[in-house]
Amino acid sequence: MKKHLFILFAILALMLDTAHAAMTGLGGHKSYIYPVVRITTGNGGGSGTIIYSKEFEPGKYSTYILTNHHVIEDAITITEEWDSVLARKIPVERRSIVYVEQFKYRDISTPVGTMRIEADIKIYNKQEDMALLRLRYDDQVTTIATLPEIGTESRYKVLDETVAVGCSLLFPPLPTIGIITRMDFMINSLPYHMSSAQIIYGNSGGAMFQRDGMLIGIPSLIPVVGWATPITHMGLFVPIDRVYKWLEEERYNFIYDLSVDEKTSLELREKEIKEKRNNDKK
Repeated sequence: MKKHLFILFAILALMLDTAHAAMTGLGGHKSYIYPVVRITTGNGGGSGTIIYSKEFEPGKYSTYILTNHHVIEDAITITEEWDSVLARKIPVERRSIVYVEQFKYRDISTPVGTMRIEADIKIYNKQEDMALLRLRYDDQVTTIATLPEIGTESRYKVLDETVAVGCSLLFPPLPTIGIITRMDFMINSLPYHMSSAQIIYGNSGGAMFQRDGMLIGIPSLIPVVGWATPITHMGLFVPIDRVYKWLEEERYNFIYDLSVDEKTSLELREKEIKEKRNNDKK
């Protein structure tokens, strides 16, 4: 009887340990590593995460990449230029092409090269430190991060296990495991969460996952001390509920809301932008 109880407790302990462990093997690679991409601009770079790839029109797919604004900031220039019609200087924005590199692997784990694709900056917000890119590519991309259902974005707490993935120092995506250590850490009146999963320069714009593979945020900041020495186990990330709110405000909520159509949303967005411009002219 004692022997049977010992075996039962051993099995239960193994089950509990497994339940709280990050995924490994092909499942872990597909969930954590493959959706993360390297992003480069003329003078900088970082990481991004593929969060959407669906058919926009017959035979053509829309694929979107989530990243930080500071990762692609060098690709945006705003200058004042003379307008001969208005007879005054006006601000002019120009957006350069951003390059997205999706990694290819041998034997699941070994990176053997990349597919480098041009992408356009569709929306961005400097204050929120978020940006959304769209690939100049018509084929479907199948390695997409899993997004939480509406209403479940914030169902994680301190001590929950996390997996941070990003192109640290612009290497191929590197995963690190940790736990949620702090929630609602306010910076510039905006909430960030903190994880002990180590991140370093280049991780910005990548992914913070729960152990089940659910995307819960964008690694964005790390504290530094002294002569800019990074404290890598105190990584701050933009929580996914902030991402959802921003996408909704910009009419890009079709990315996470299955009830919303991309074409309809973008048409509504264009209509609202035109109305706003017309009102500004009055």
